[in-house]
Amino acid sequence: MAFEKKVNPFGELAKTSQMVQATLNFDWGKTELGPIENWDLGLINSLLLVFSCPIRMYCTWGPQRRVFYNDSYIPILKHRHPWALGSRLHEVWPEVWEQVLAIVSKVEAGGVVYETDVQFDIDVDGKPQGNFFTYGNSPLFNSEGKIAGMLCTIIDTTASVVRNRAAEESLALSHQVVKAERRKLRSILEKAPIAMAVLDGPEHRYSMTNNSYRRLFLGDRDVLGRTVKDIFPKTEEIGIIAQLDEIYRTGKVLEGKNYEITDRRADGTEFSVFVDFVYQPIYDVNDQIEGLLLALNNVTARVMAERALQSAKEAAENANHAKSAFLANMSHEIRTPLAAILGFAEIIATQDPESAERAKYLDIILRNGKSLTRIIDDILDLSKIEAGKFEIETSPIKLKDLVQEVLAMFFDRVSDKNIQLNYALAEIADLVVVSDAVRIRQILLNLIGNAIKFTSKGSVKVSCRAEQLTRTRKKVTFRIEDTGIGMTQEQANRLFQPFTQADVTSTRRFGGMGLGLALSRNLAHALGGDVRIVHCEPRQGCVFEFSFRAEDANQVAAAPPAESPTEEAQNPLAGVKVLAVDDSPINRILIKTILKNSGLEVTEAESGEEALNQAFKQHYDVVLMDIQMPGLDGYGTLSELRKRGFQEPVVALTAHAMKEDKDRTLAAGFADHLTKPINSKVLLQTIQSHLKHA
Repeated sequence: MAFEKKVNPFGELAKTSQMVQATLNFDWGKTELGPIENWDLGLINSLLLVFSCPIRMYCTWGPQRRVFYNDSYIPILKHRHPWALGSRLHEVWPEVWEQVLAIVSKVEAGGVVYETDVQFDIDVDGKPQGNFFTYGNSPLFNSEGKIAGMLCTIIDTTASVVRNRAAEESLALSHQVVKAERRKLRSILEKAPIAMAVLDGPEHRYSMTNNSYRRLFLGDRDVLGRTVKDIFPKTEEIGIIAQLDEIYRTGKVLEGKNYEITDRRADGTEFSVFVDFVYQPIYDVNDQIEGLLLALNNVTARVMAERALQSAKEAAENANHAKSAFLANMSHEIRTPLAAILGFAEIIATQDPESAERAKYLDIILRNGKSLTRIIDDILDLSKIEAGKFEIETSPIKLKDLVQEVLAMFFDRVSDKNIQLNYALAEIADLVVVSDAVRIRQILLNLIGNAIKFTSKGSVKVSCRAEQLTRTRKKVTFRIEDTGIGMTQEQANRLFQPFTQADVTSTRRFGGMGLGLALSRNLAHALGGDVRIVHCEPRQGCVFEFSFRAEDANQVAAAPPAESPTEEAQNPLAGVKVLAVDDSPINRILIKTILKNSGLEVTEAESGEEALNQAFKQHYDVVLMDIQMPGLDGYGTLSELRKRGFQEPVVALTAHAMKEDKDRTLAAGFADHLTKPINSKVLLQTIQSHLKHA
């Protein structure tokens, strides 16, 4: 038997038991049945009537356990003889004698109904069928009210059991399939490159997180079973919890792109990421929301690249605008002194002015020529700095003398504008430093010049202080204060950008290319210092500071600044023979004029080929060689001169002014490198220096 349990009677079992009890109203315990033909006819008819129902039944009675059964029970028996009625149980069904006897004993002992499910086979054509039955066992009482037998009602439950088993097997299989699919899905999600998490219930508790999600938001911390709000308290403050709650209320999917999340991971580390996200509901079998699926794609790299691209685009556009403005300004700034040079030169050439007027015009031409040179030098210097090819040349400098020299250049301008130029240099009265005098002068000219340019009333003040950094090193700071037009903070922020001015409108009152301050700051950086705006305010003027670091020449026992050479009784350049090679007739005339006025003898050559012919007709102390010439250029001419045995110094005199140009000429064998426009003083000093080496 499969199992056994004590239950209440089924359906009609108690009623059937009462009918049988009424039929068997004599004491079987005291009467032994004789042959069947001697039975009471009414008893037999009653039994047959009761036992003729379609439900399989049998009963046992008396001490001999005699068996009575109906026709529906016969297929269960291996004996088909109907006269087994009243036979002893062990004779009718010896195979189940012990099992039935045990049940009978329980029924008789307890006086209650027992239900038992069993499986056994009923052979059909010698083949077992695997049948299932449910037994209801009820006690039968004799006339004395004692249990004298048992009634068994047998219901065939094979079909329902088979159906139930099939359903159970199908359900078990479904559970296995679902379990396998869940494992497969979890495996896929675990390795997915998109951060994913599953939240259970309206409390939003984590029930699953994949590798990407943990790496992005959690670190190594285990959060399963914890709520989102517990792990990330800021989510409630910034509204994410409200968004998740809204999905529960509406069932709508929530999506977003380039959403920035800045928080602290579960392990305490801070993070800031941009994500594309999808939050969607998960439904149960009753079509009710039981959880949420969070899918977040980390797009930080893409957003940063897009922003960088946008910034680069904006920077390029700004640079183009700035350079366009610069070209317009540069055209104006170059043409202004050039117009003065050409105009007054034409007046001198055509009108033959008196001596005083001529001197005045020549002074204007000279000043504008120098101004034009400074503009070109600024452009070249900035290009050198941006290319990383800028070099500092140091020498001992007496700072007070240098500053006074710069200030002297502005006395006429401040006088014309009726403003004051004040200075306080007591702190650097005897200070001698080792630095680049040319670059310090250039920065001061820019800063003081700007202060004067933008001041129409009041004053400009220049002061200086020196701080001791180490035993031998000082920090020197110049302070330039003005009472001019001033500027806003927004204007100040863009002031040090190349090609940019504080006022970029087309109606600017003041000139300039927007290079001075950018160049000055870069030069100051090269000197170990800076140029900065200390204070600025519209209509209240500005305060600039320029600082640099330098060795104290007195502390490092540096040689004092070179004094002006004593004049010799005779001109040291008198009679020096120079071969000037240049394809430009104007340049040859200028060179010849400068040199002849200093007592030198000059021979001209308009090409490299002519220079080769002239070089060996007489002795020359120095050759001045243009580099860029048609036909045989300066490099080729020098090479050919050396091949033919010419040993005298050859100095490059060229418009190529970049550092790499100088490096190339010196590497090619030129004795020195001078740039155009020609500085007569430098030209004569260079020639003299090479005569001394000769």
